[in-house]
Parts: sequence; structure tokens; C-alpha cells
Amino acid sequence: MTNPSASDWAGPKEELGRHIAEEANKTLNSYREQPKLVTEHARVETDTVHGGYAHRQLFELIQNSADALFPDAETETLDKVSREQNEGRIAIHLTENHLYCADNGEPINQEGVEALMFSRLSPKRATGQIGTFGLGFKSVLGISNAPEFFSRSGSFRFDSKRSRKRIQEVVPDATNFPALRLPEPVDPTIYRDEDNVLRGFVAWATNIVRLPLKPGGYDDLSLQMRDFPTEFLLFVEHVQTLMLTDSSSDIDRTMNLEKVGDEYHLGDGEATRRWKRFERMHQLSADAQTDRRPGNE
Repeated sequence: MTNPSASDWAGPKEELGRHIAEEANKTLNSYREQPKLVTEHARVETDTVHGGYAHRQLFELIQNSADALFPDAETETLDKVSREQNEGRIAIHLTENHLYCADNGEPINQEGVEALMFSRLSPKRATGQIGTFGLGFKSVLGISNAPEFFSRSGSFRFDSKRSRKRIQEVVPDATNFPALRLPEPVDPTIYRDEDNVLRGFVAWATNIVRLPLKPGGYDDLSLQMRDFPTEFLLFVEHVQTLMLTDSSSDIDRTMNLEKVGDEYHLGDGEATRRWKRFERMHQLSADAQTDRRPGNE
């Protein structure tokens, strides 16, 4: 986890931005060669929005940020001082027009971008991270037609109208169109300069998701924010602070987790409760192991 300066953000012509543009062009070429992929990809997104991920956008975004903060093999060895200086932090800010989700975890990389573009390509396998299938982010299409992802390593946006136009150029007969397959690299400074909330996050965050909201999106998200369980932090102890703010209502929640001895002290701004967490390893039966997804060693 790092503390970037406001100017330490890669532009669209740098390495990750070039990779994003190349991957989008490859996808477009695949549609030209096999038009049926357009319908398949569109249906995957529709099924995600209206299936088990409906009304879970806030939860999925916070999970993704928690994953970005998850300590890998190198950061697991950080000493106590280093961890205190790099407190895992997630901030959610809701306005009538946008939802923001910011964290100070590892900047997104090529694998992370591809996990957002495709389905079931998430790099998270056999770890303590929460997500696995890489489908959760697609739930944001229930509240936004143009999700944006700003990261210190590179920034990009999706746009359902732009995707439709580009796909129609190669598949004129298409009737359904995916929105999250053709990302466009962007210059984060342009967006930062016109958005005060985004500018505040750029000062400390490494990853920021900004969602321009569909009509009705605000009301659903405000309810999700009000009902979000504080106990979530108990299962992601690498996240010390989670802030939820709705600038159009009275919601302003700050949740903190601190480990004290063998206890976890969980605060929600009103009270601090003490918890103990117990872990138990369970050995799968031979039959259960045969049903395990390949690659989960």
C-alpha cells in the first residue's frame, strides 16, 4: 500500500493504457470473426445484473477494494511500523449523480483490467481474498451505463453507448451489446480537474471507481449504504478503516477495526465492540475434491 501524490497518476499513453487499448481492439476483432460472442457477452452481463448480484453493487465494490488491499507474499512480511504507516483504507462517497469507491491498495495491473473486461478470469485463486469469479464488478451495470476506473497505474472507462457504436461497426446485425468489454484508456487529470470529490480522493488513494448513476440508482445505493454491515471488517482485517458517506442524506459512517491481543475491536462511530475470531480448517472429502474447480490448489 502506498501514499501517492496527486500528480503520480499514469496517463493513457503509458504501459497499462496501451495494454487496455490493445485488449479492446482484440475483443473487437474477435466479434468481427465470431459475431455470436456479442450476444453471449451481453447475456452474461444481463444475467449478472438481474441475478444474484442485483442490489449488491456497494458490497461488490467494497469487496474489490478489500482485495486490492489484501497482503500478498511480500506485504505479509511487513513489520508492525510499516503496517501502521500503510493503514488499509476504503472510502465510499455517494452523491445524487455519482458513486465513488476509493482505496489505497495496490494499483490495478493488467490481470486486474482483464478480470473486469472478461468473465471468470479473476487472478484470485486459493487465497484469502473474497472474490473469485470476477463477476461482481459487472453488477454495477444495474446502476451505471458508464463505469470509470482511475488508478495510479492507468485509468480507463467503459461506456455502453460507445461500445454499441464500435460493435455495430463490425457486427451490424447485433441487437444486444455488452458494455464492459471495450474499455477506453483516459487521462485522469481531466476528470480530476472538473470533480471536487474525485480530486480529494486523488490526494491519497491509488484506485478510485466513479459511477455516473442511472435514474433511480441513488435511492438503491443509499439504502445499501445505510444497511451495510459493520461486521464485514472482521473478515478483512487488512482493512482498518471503511468510510461511508452520502452527501445528500444523514449517512456518515466510519468503521474502524483494531486488533488488540487476541481480540478485534470494531467501532462504528457510536460504540466499540470486542470480538474474537476463530478459524478452523476443514478437510474436504474425496468426493468433494473431485468437484473442485481446477486451479484451486
